[in-house]
Amino acid sequence: MPKMLPTVLGNLVSKPATRPHPYRRREAFARARGRIIFDVKQCVFCGACALRCPASAIRVDRNERELVFEPFRCIICGVCVETCRRGCAQMIPHYHSPAYTKPEEYYRAPVEVKEENQL
Repeated sequence: MPKMLPTVLGNLVSKPATRPHPYRRREAFARARGRIIFDVKQCVFCGACALRCPASAIRVDRNERELVFEPFRCIICGVCVETCRRGCAQMIPHYHSPAYTKPEEYYRAPVEVKEENQL
């Protein structure tokens, strides 16, 4: 017990060794793998990202112009980002928060509205 006394007293007067996580988040380091996002405004729904995904986390329907992404199935390898020629798939350094369910993210092509004089 006397051997531990200097350590206990030192810990009482020093700052904590860890950061208070929910209140102050750690900044992501360079080239951190966080999550995948898609920009459907540039996407042509070719399906190259879905074909190359090793976890089958991406499904593309060309006829409906829809992309379905399962983020909790994704292993964040970055193959879809490297495969996409138009740069629609991007990797950002922000992580998903924990969830009770495994939701799917749906991306649809924006609907183009034609004006009356163009009809």
